[in-house]
Amino acid sequence: MFNHRFRIIVSIAIAFIIVNIYGRLSTTPFIKKNIMAETKNLLSKIKFPSFNLSKLFTLKFNQENDNFKNNSGSFYLPTVQPTPTLPVAVLTKASLTPTGLRYPTINPSIRPSATSAPQSTPTPKPTKPPKPTPTPLAPAITSSIRPGSTLKEIYEDVQDRMCVPAALLYAFQQAETGAWWPVNSASSKVKTYNKYGWWIDGSGSSCTGMGYHTQTGIVPSDAVDAGTVCQNPIPSGADQAIMGLWQISKYEEDVAKKYMTKIIKGNIDRRVIFDNAIIFAIITKNRLGSPPKNCSDWPADAIKTAAEKHYGTCGDNYCNKVLNYYKQY
Repeated sequence: MFNHRFRIIVSIAIAFIIVNIYGRLSTTPFIKKNIMAETKNLLSKIKFPSFNLSKLFTLKFNQENDNFKNNSGSFYLPTVQPTPTLPVAVLTKASLTPTGLRYPTINPSIRPSATSAPQSTPTPKPTKPPKPTPTPLAPAITSSIRPGSTLKEIYEDVQDRMCVPAALLYAFQQAETGAWWPVNSASSKVKTYNKYGWWIDGSGSSCTGMGYHTQTGIVPSDAVDAGTVCQNPIPSGADQAIMGLWQISKYEEDVAKKYMTKIIKGNIDRRVIFDNAIIFAIITKNRLGSPPKNCSDWPADAIKTAAEKHYGTCGDNYCNKVLNYYKQY
């Protein structure tokens, strides 16, 4: 192919030179006409090799198929065979570039997303605070010996059972019988008069244990020392059979007994220190109607109201006396 093209180029160059020379000679005035005729005759006898120039400039991309289809105006582009490449699984360590794998490793089970949000543990919803577990009730008393070996222990036990401040029990007890029963009374004395039946078996004195009727000053008939006069009578109307450290009447005891069945199983009497304190707590709450919710501290107005209802009046400075004792505790 190269040889043919070279011969064509040389022939064209020679023809160009001859035509150029002939043109110059024919336009020169001093050249004779016979010389021009001879030159023209000489050029006409030169024979150039015959070549099929169309074949040299024909685009032929595929030697096995025709380039064009007749009457269709379309043609086929040559088919380029792709260079085969090795799959990722066949690559060896030698085929890896120093910077890493030729192909990225993709897990087909994971679909890529535009943004990858970090996985976070859902925040649990706040729950309502648990309600405080109510303090379990103390078991009912079945023994004739009541809880508490001191007056303070009795105050605190009744506070836990009845939600009445121990200071309130102290204040009323000191206002009523504190002159005979100070708060620091001996434990042996407290234990004697904190047992049911001490006035029956003779283990205690009705005068010391406040087991006589306050208005008449006389020990009742059910005691071993019945008829004993412990103090001068106090003329104040009909005898209400008031007895005990908190000065509880027979009527108040009967009213409170129906509320005491879950506290004391068996006999109840206001001459027992613990029993008298429980009866006082019950009737005081009933008198107030809506007692304060705080079991260990009541406001001054509630204390004065309780004092007035217990004494019947705030005369003799009784209400202020109780309040002052309350503040001392």
